[in-house]
Amino acid sequence: DCNGNAASVSVNSTEGCDCNCSAGWAGATCDACADGYFGASCENQCTVAAHCNGNADSVALNAAGTGCTCNCSAGYFGATCNTQCTSAVHCNNNSAVVEVNSAGTGCVCTTCKAGYYGTACENQCTSAVHCNGNAASVSVNSAEDGCVCTCAATYYGTTCSNQCTSAGDCNGNAASVSVNSTEGCDCNCSAGWAGATCDACADGYFGTSCENQCT
Repeated sequence: DCNGNAASVSVNSTEGCDCNCSAGWAGATCDACADGYFGASCENQCTVAAHCNGNADSVALNAAGTGCTCNCSAGYFGATCNTQCTSAVHCNNNSAVVEVNSAGTGCVCTTCKAGYYGTACENQCTSAVHCNGNAASVSVNSAEDGCVCTCAATYYGTTCSNQCTSAGDCNGNAASVSVNSTEGCDCNCSAGWAGATCDACADGYFGTSCENQCT
């Protein structure tokens, strides 16, 4: 009456038989696998531990009834949830947050650490590499595909490649030189010198090197 798959059988009120199916079997005559069981003898049960490496929130019998489908826990992917997304393995240890991609086939480094960028946070912004060694600080740009240099004093340009000097910008006659707001150079002329580039004698001074002062 129960296809040999009952743990016990009893007579019901209509003088028929009620099957108390063995583990793994279901149906009035124990002729089908119970939910979560599969195999020729319904001997296999889908469990997170056995089929999903212990890394799934849930597991269910697949549509074909031949195996198990794992609903992986956050940070895990693969048919058996056998791969974990980690910063060390997938993001060069430079990501604060690592997630499984929308397709469930790989990892996404969603939040690279400060100063790092790239799909796998593989690029680091440094003064030496991106700013000719002349930056006071370097940060990742808003598009997260390159670096922004904040130049040290007297340097300017996208990569801090230009330097304001007395010799180059002030005819060698400046006590100090600074970068102005338009990325040009402002000369603070030495005593006796005047002009935007310290190329003329100041009022009251004369001589080849403006070394003489009328007193």
